Amino acid sequence: MRIPSPRKALIGVLAVAIVAALGGPAGAGGKAPAEVPGFDGDTINLGVITPLSGRVSVIGNPLTAGNEMWWEYYNEEEGGIAGKYPVELLQEDSAYAPPTAVQAYDKIKGDVVAFQQVLGTQVTQALLPKMQADQAVAAPATLDATWVHNPNLVPVGAPYQVEAINALDYYVNNGGEGTKVCALAQDDEFGEAGLEGLAAAKKALKLKTGPSPRFRTGEDLTAQIQELADADCEAVLVVATAADASAIMTTSVSLNFEPRYVALAPFWLPLFKDSANISEFMVEHLWVAAGQFVAWGDSTIPGMDQFIERQETYAPDQAPDPYFVFGYLQGQAMAQVLERAVKNGDLSRAGVLKAVSQVKKLTFDGLDDDYKYGAAAKRNPPRATAVLGIDPANVVGLTIVAPQTASAGAKKFKIE
Repeated sequence: MRIPSPRKALIGVLAVAIVAALGGPAGAGGKAPAEVPGFDGDTINLGVITPLSGRVSVIGNPLTAGNEMWWEYYNEEEGGIAGKYPVELLQEDSAYAPPTAVQAYDKIKGDVVAFQQVLGTQVTQALLPKMQADQAVAAPATLDATWVHNPNLVPVGAPYQVEAINALDYYVNNGGEGTKVCALAQDDEFGEAGLEGLAAAKKALKLKTGPSPRFRTGEDLTAQIQELADADCEAVLVVATAADASAIMTTSVSLNFEPRYVALAPFWLPLFKDSANISEFMVEHLWVAAGQFVAWGDSTIPGMDQFIERQETYAPDQAPDPYFVFGYLQGQAMAQVLERAVKNGDLSRAGVLKAVSQVKKLTFDGLDDDYKYGAAAKRNPPRATAVLGIDPANVVGLTIVAPQTASAGAKKFKIE
């Protein structure tokens, strides 16, 4: 990661010296934070537990690159937290496996103030008991609604359940009324979140539903997709990561099964647009629901010009990728939490946990909707999501079919 420029470092040193000489506080809130695990009085360390290898590294690597780019920008141009505490990321490979993630957490928990990223619904579930016991804070790279009211977590974006409700609302109101809607879902917590969205949509829209077979990532999907075909499913909600996307599409082609597929955000990778064997099928039959999608380079989006300028400066080799944008948004969110913690003069685990509850609203310069924070029980995430079609000519392979919209069902969805 980049370090602050000599000029900025000198300015920071002089500022602290001047304040100290005047007898004033070294920190914005009245005192400089004490040294604690993960903070040596100068640098703040944050942990990252993500799949850097294996099937899901296609998501973990660009997402982590987005985390890195945010902090390189923030350290260089803003001087770090409170203008004087640069942030470093300590990364560990989870391989998208809960046992491996637990080992990674135990390895670095004493060396970090908080966790900038924990990727995966099942991984986050596995780590939560430890985080709660340790008073640790983490930003989940997963959109399950179950994170919304958890005080140890710093979620961003509309939940998976809301993505599903909004996308199915669009489907029903654009030619899908009265058709049979089924699902194909991972047999884990991520899959369960998507099926919760289907259940809420069924209630709100009075859907006619069919089977919802589950699967383990990486397994042969012939039996599950044949079940959907035999049930004459006209639309299928897909709750799967990009690791299984190609298999789902190619198996559907081989079985001549052509429903309207509606997938949640983790299903898509930009490289799919160049895949000759499935891109044509995807163009005809796939929509992707996304809660924080912004068209890469679209200057009409507030904050996009700044984002592109920072990407060109700090990550010039990064290809356009929605996961990279998500990692950047995570960095923005954590910066707002840490700014509050430093203002309080407390970067301990308990101090960061307290700061999360004191942030009233997370904002993202227009790249995503604001997220109401405050006490965990009162949090309210964005309720608007977009429906995207496949366009191989687009830099990320996606085009907006329906812009960010919050359906009546999404607005009423109660998050426990």
